[in-house]
Amino acid sequence: MRVAERAGLDEKLLSFIKRDLAPHLFTIYDLLYERENTRVWVLEEDDEVKGYLLNWKPLDSWIIEVDDVEHAEVLLNQVAPEKGSMIIDPKFLRIIERNAELVEVHNWILMKVEKGEEMLVDFDDVVKLSISHADKLYDLYRLWPAGSRSRAYIENWIRKLPLFGLFEGDELVSASGLLARSSYGGVIGGVFTHPNYRRRGYASKVVSAATSYILRESGLSALYLSSDNSAAFGLYRKLGYKVHSRRMFVKFQRMKE
Repeated sequence: MRVAERAGLDEKLLSFIKRDLAPHLFTIYDLLYERENTRVWVLEEDDEVKGYLLNWKPLDSWIIEVDDVEHAEVLLNQVAPEKGSMIIDPKFLRIIERNAELVEVHNWILMKVEKGEEMLVDFDDVVKLSISHADKLYDLYRLWPAGSRSRAYIENWIRKLPLFGLFEGDELVSASGLLARSSYGGVIGGVFTHPNYRRRGYASKVVSAATSYILRESGLSALYLSSDNSAAFGLYRKLGYKVHSRRMFVKFQRMKE
């Protein structure tokens, strides 16, 4: 087995990714459009890619996608991430625990919908957000601890990727956005509705708008959600999303010596 840092999304790595696109949509986006902020190490065996470890530097976030536990262990031992967050297959948790001081562990579900399988609701009243809406989006997300970001982060997000919102009068009350997009597929995130405006179908509308946008330019839309969020799970199922796999989101401080 050989581990080497790659310069980008080459044919061998792309061939590995194309076997099952949904878990790799962040990786594709980062390597195509965030190259200056991204590093990727690829593990090969018998001249064939068996997995990779990717780091997106601005938030020190990591993704590991490999064929088996042995490959995960080799990658983590050779690259040895010092800190950050990581999306993993649950079967790799024990390897992370052996090598890292875990700060948080969250159980996630990865869901996906392919073009032609979507069952979207009407979203004519949903607006594609612009930089002029940054303050309103920031104010909305301040009500959501899990989605709290700086105003600068919000502005940068709006400039780079499409976000969608629904207004009541002058107030932004529900929003969702794309976290990644390419011709291969997109990832939806940041789904949040103001507590005073829930149970009105607003989340279904903004997620439908984001899903429609993705499926106009690709064949696959995906999203991650907490495994205990039954309300969101039911909402996404009604829109045509199906469970792809279980994932974990872990935060770690440093690798153990």
